[in-house]
Formats: sequence, structure tokens, C-alpha cells
Amino acid sequence: MSVKYLVSGGEGALGKVIVSLLLERGEKVRVLASELSDTSIYRGNPNIEIKYGISTDKDSMKEFFDLEDPRSAILFHTDEYISLTDKTNLTMRRVNVIGAENVADMCLKRKIGKLVYLSSAYAINPEAVPDGLKMNFNRNLVEGEYAKSKADAAAYIMERVTLNRLNAVMVLPTFIIGPGYSEDYEINRIITSYLKNGTLPPKEGGHAFVDVRDVANAMIALADKSVDPGSGYIIKGEYKTSSEFFADINKTQGIDAPVKTASKFVMSESMKKFVDFYFKITHKENPREVYTLFRDNPEKKFSDNSEGVIPESNFDFKSSISDTINGVSGVSQVAGDGKASAEPKMSAVAMSAKLKKDGAEASAEPKAPAARPAAAAPKAPAPAAKPAAPAPAKSIIPGKDAPAPKAPEEKPAAPAPSKSIIPDIPAKKPAEPPKAPEGGSQA
Repeated sequence: MSVKYLVSGGEGALGKVIVSLLLERGEKVRVLASELSDTSIYRGNPNIEIKYGISTDKDSMKEFFDLEDPRSAILFHTDEYISLTDKTNLTMRRVNVIGAENVADMCLKRKIGKLVYLSSAYAINPEAVPDGLKMNFNRNLVEGEYAKSKADAAAYIMERVTLNRLNAVMVLPTFIIGPGYSEDYEINRIITSYLKNGTLPPKEGGHAFVDVRDVANAMIALADKSVDPGSGYIIKGEYKTSSEFFADINKTQGIDAPVKTASKFVMSESMKKFVDFYFKITHKENPREVYTLFRDNPEKKFSDNSEGVIPESNFDFKSSISDTINGVSGVSQVAGDGKASAEPKMSAVAMSAKLKKDGAEASAEPKAPAARPAAAAPKAPAPAAKPAAPAPAKSIIPGKDAPAPKAPEEKPAAPAPSKSIIPDIPAKKPAEPPKAPEGGSQA
């Protein structure tokens, strides 16, 4: 099939929402995914091509970049790894820097029409005033290994824009939250630890948060619009102090109990080595690591320069946090989207759910024949169920739920949803905890 849209990191939370939104529009999409990732939600869909490879290996991406009309193609690079630790993380550097550089190089080599790159607001110095939509990235002016890795990648892409005329634009969101991220994603670790232990960091730090679905909409908007190469758009999200952050978690969860503050002794910088050693030998959860996001008392606030170009946010902080918690605890977002208050803005998640269900039906199809032989001759006529296989693929296109009734009929499809609920959290819960590192994450 002739493909116009390519998505790297298609197995991640952001990649899945982008794919879902594109399918809603009836587009054909090619996804780059690791051979070790779970791509079952995409299989059986005639509008999706899966090419296996990784951004850190150029040779593995050759097939992904092999297109009939590359000049009209648009690539969304969503692949990233997030770790807020202050220790050097080689995996994060390979994915965030080398991976982005490889993708940019391949876009130039194969003459891809446009690259829409997921950067980060933390890759820029909040005290520096951007030169319009063009920004300067300097790893020495930002804090933290994650921010430095994103600054290095963005600087490389800007260099390719200037020297090689690469047509690339970037989205720079603040900290991304929302459904679809794995349990080890930084924000999910914080929420899980808080709900389990009921403590919060003693310092009154703060961060701005943006929903993954708003980031997906922003990237698609930049793909559709004619904007200058090298332009960067900050999505500042909603700023929350640590106490406001946890107070909103309490409200969404109906918690009325008093909140404890983590020990200042444990969180103090002077006791760092002793505390880290203690938690290492006791194999207990180290609050210093869990609350890294707030521990260093960050108060970085950014100005939003995307007005008039990127759609306004559809998700407030409380709904994002609620969906995040539901996802981590294994609650299907389908249920959340079925509420009377659900509006078109929720369709991205609904489509992800639909993708997951239809993919499960497609992958369950081969099991049906295995069951029929056991049922002897009487069930031989049951091949009538086989025509149902193509139906799910068609039903993925915008809002056609006709095949939905057949999903319950095909009993093999019933267990599948429990394997992987929406975007990708459940998939990692039952059997694949080690594979989940979506980069810690994810923006």
C-alpha cells in the first residue's frame, strides 16, 4: 500500500495515540517497532504496516524508510527514553540522542518530506528568551541527564535543518502524563508509591504537566500545517506544585486521609550516600529515587508559543491523572470513555481501545481452527465464523462499531483484552514486566 505517514516508537503510549488518530482519518500508517515489542494491536489491520527495527541501528530501518513517494511522506519520531536519575544512563543516551540523529540522517538520505520530532521543554533554558520559534539548544544550560540528552538531539536536528535543509519541526512538551505508559514510567512510579505509602516529598517543588493525547494532537497539527523548518513549539501544560499534584490525586481517588511528608533526614542531600546504601541492601523502595521529579525543588515554568498553530488542550490535569491511575491499575479506558460526559476529544483513546480489541480478534483467529477439529464434524460448518476476520480490520476506520457485537461471539477474543488493555499498560502487567521499559518511559 502507498504510505504517507510513518511513526517511530509506535509501540509506545504517544505513538499509539498518533496511529489511532491517523486511522480515524482513514490514513495508511507504517510503524517502526522493535522485534521484542508487542504489536498485536496492529496486526490484521489493512491500513497499518509494521516494519521491525530500532532507531539506534540505521541498517535495521532501511525497510521502514523504503517508500514509493518519500517526498510526500511525514515521519513522527516519538521514540524516547525517560529517566530522572542524576546518574548517567547509556540506554537513554542511545535512544534519545543516537536514535534521533539516525532518524534525521535517514530522513535526509531517503528524502522524507517532513520530520515531526518529539523534543522536550526541558531541553531549553527557561531563562533564555527563544528567538521567535527558533531555539538554541545547549546541554550545559539545562539540568539532568534526560534534559541534556534531548538538548543534544534537538541541537543536532537544528544543525541538519540549517546545513542540510532538513524539513523538521519539533514539539517541546513539559512532563507528559496520561494513559498508556508502563508501570516503570517515572510519573507512574510516583503515583503508585504515593497511593501505597501515602507520603510526599518535603520540599514544595513544582512541574508543568501535559496530556499525551494533547501532545499527539499537536504533532499531527504540525504535520498538517506549513510551518518553517526548525520551528519549535512549547506545550507548557498545567503547572502544579507537589502538594497540589498529590491533592488532586486524592480528589480523583476519593482519599480523605491525611498525607504524610517523607522524612527530611531521608531526603536530605547530606545523607544521600547513607540513605541510598540503606535502601539498596534492604531492597526497599527508596523515596529519594521515587520523588526525583519533586525532590530537587524544580520550579521551571515555560511560555507557550504554540497559540494559533497547535490545538488547545482537551484534557485538564485531573482527568489526565485519573486516566493515568486507571491505566496503571489495569482499568480499561474504554469504560472511562463510555461515560455520558465523553466527547469527541476522547476518541483517540476510544480508537486505541478499538485497535487493541480488533488486533486481539485478528490474532485470536488462528486459534479458532484449532478448536474446531476437536469439535468433530458437527462444528465443521462453523467456518461461517471466518468471514468475521476481515470485518474487524474494516471497523477500525473512524467510529464504525458494527463488528463490535461479533467480538463477544468469538470467545477467543475474550481473554485477549485482559492481556493488554489500552495503550500498553496491561500488556506489561500480566506477563511482561521486564519488557515494559518504555523508556521509563515516554513524554
